[in-house]
Amino acid sequence: VPGRWPAGGYPETNQMAWYRLNLQLELDNPRQLEQLALRMGKVLSAYELYAGGLLLGGVGQLPPLGEEEYDRQRVFPVPRDAVAEDGSLVLALRVWGGTDGMAEAWRVGPHNGEFSLGKYRELLLSGIVSEVPGLIFCVLFMGFGLYHLYLYRRNPQLDTLLWFGLVAINIGIYGLMLTQWKYVLEWSFVSYKKIEFGAIYLFPALAIQAIWSLLRQPVGKLLRAYQCSFLVAAVFVVTVPGHTVHYQTLGLWQWWAVPLLLVGPAMVLREARAGNGEARTLVAGLLIFVATCVNDLLIDLAHLQTTRLAPYGFIAVMLSMAVSLADRFTSMLNELETAVTQRTAELSEANARLAEVARMDPLTGLLNRRGFTSEAEAEIERFFRSGRPFSLVLADVDHFKQFNDKLGHACGDHVLKRVAAILDRRLRDVDRIARWGGEEFIMLLPETEVDGAANLAESLREAVADNLFEFSGERHRITLTFGIAAYRKGESLETCIARADTALYHGKERGRNRVMIGSYKGLTLVS
Repeated sequence: VPGRWPAGGYPETNQMAWYRLNLQLELDNPRQLEQLALRMGKVLSAYELYAGGLLLGGVGQLPPLGEEEYDRQRVFPVPRDAVAEDGSLVLALRVWGGTDGMAEAWRVGPHNGEFSLGKYRELLLSGIVSEVPGLIFCVLFMGFGLYHLYLYRRNPQLDTLLWFGLVAINIGIYGLMLTQWKYVLEWSFVSYKKIEFGAIYLFPALAIQAIWSLLRQPVGKLLRAYQCSFLVAAVFVVTVPGHTVHYQTLGLWQWWAVPLLLVGPAMVLREARAGNGEARTLVAGLLIFVATCVNDLLIDLAHLQTTRLAPYGFIAVMLSMAVSLADRFTSMLNELETAVTQRTAELSEANARLAEVARMDPLTGLLNRRGFTSEAEAEIERFFRSGRPFSLVLADVDHFKQFNDKLGHACGDHVLKRVAAILDRRLRDVDRIARWGGEEFIMLLPETEVDGAANLAESLREAVADNLFEFSGERHRITLTFGIAAYRKGESLETCIARADTALYHGKERGRNRVMIGSYKGLTLVS
């Protein structure tokens, strides 16, 4: 079948033309005549098909009705009566090219698809099979887009998901309008073309937002205005009734989109050179898309006789954007995992510090009652495992209330810190000392019998008594009274401390500044 008409068509015949084809069929081959049918491709803008002088049908309406419908492909059964007795078959195609403006803009006539003679069933099935890839393309893109809109709904802060989903849905809708499956909806042809042109006119606006969002680049004022112009064009072509607006604006839109084919790749290449991982992934797909767009522009603007490749370009750019988006999310997850690990370490360290603070006395820097109890219970467990003895020593500052009452609490705090420092310096590393409460201190002496504990306590008593300190211009002397108890198997920590406390109490009764040993039978004074 001859291709498109020359530019301007045939105005002298009101854009009407006849095609005629004479065929000779073999009458001695009846199978050739069974279910004979003719498959028609796309014809701009409407046509009627005849066989043997019989009208088989058509697409669109010829003048005077003049209804354009140039995307539909049909299979027409050829009746046996259309074949002459000598086996000849005359096929005739009457084509209306549309208005003079359309014939000038688009070069009308038979322009796309397969024109075949064969069996009705085979032609019908082959037509359906040929449309399956287009349907798969549409379903994948629509599903892809809806899935990303769902992800955006779950994560509204990730706006790239929104624009990526809208671009995919837009491409899916446009792809559906290029297939024969759209006719299942039984809408008017004008409605299909409005959707098709609206989708393609809107695509640059969505693509700008998706790519710039993916690369985390701001959309400047000039680019925003350029982007909005495509939105306005899409609204305009959808709302203006009729076909005329389509062929009148398509060429302008194509030229207007050319700067985007330059600016987009340039920006992506710049970001790729700057080390942007998403841009590097996007480069290949975007370059393929630009090449396919140039191919289709040459078909429309320079009437290049070749196959349209835009759908393949859409696939390439969407795949590259999907990979870029996956790379970003992988990077975000890695950063999140690193941040979580770091934060967990910080929290663990903070918890350790808090736990340590909870064990320490803020005034003296020694263990507090809670911290000492924990250490003592651990020592009891070791005692049961190894049988090694340990002793407890309680110490109380003599006449501490006088320091507070006469010299103030500042002096009392000074006394406690001074005593804590003296005691702590003279203990072993394995020993533990704590502020037990008020002016009382308690010491845990591992692997120490009561005699060893008494000797240590006496040396501590002497060290404190010999250490004079000055406060408010006066020199003062501190003394301590000590109570000692060696841990005995079977008793609780509280019982052992109570024995040491009893010894301390008796030391206070006997004049203070002394060491007393508590036992089951009585008390022993260390002189």
